[in-house]
Amino acid sequence: MSDFARVFKSLRLERGLTQQELADRLGITKSTVSMYERGQRTPAFEIAETITDFFGVDLKYLLGQSDTVRRISGDETDVEGIKVEITAEELAIIKAFRHASEDTRAAIRSILHVSGVIK
Repeated sequence: MSDFARVFKSLRLERGLTQQELADRLGITKSTVSMYERGQRTPAFEIAETITDFFGVDLKYLLGQSDTVRRISGDETDVEGIKVEITAEELAIIKAFRHASEDTRAAIRSILHVSGVIK
């Protein structure tokens, strides 16, 4: 499996989308999504741009050439106009934190000596 195929499938699964749902959102066929995930086909540049925009990742990350997820300015990782680069592992930790109970969040903030609000 190519790096692109692995990353593409991982992004789809992280979003909880079926191949058909992703195909519909990207304007491609389910068969194309399946071929991308099996490494039998790679997207044209225009479709690759659509994929990176949809998932909010950098093209290098999508192609498996970087483990850093570069978010576009203005998204949830953008703090006061500063672009933030995070690794896939850090992104997974953020997602887990968002799904944790308030008690767990409070414990994590305490351990890391972080207040609940960024100023």
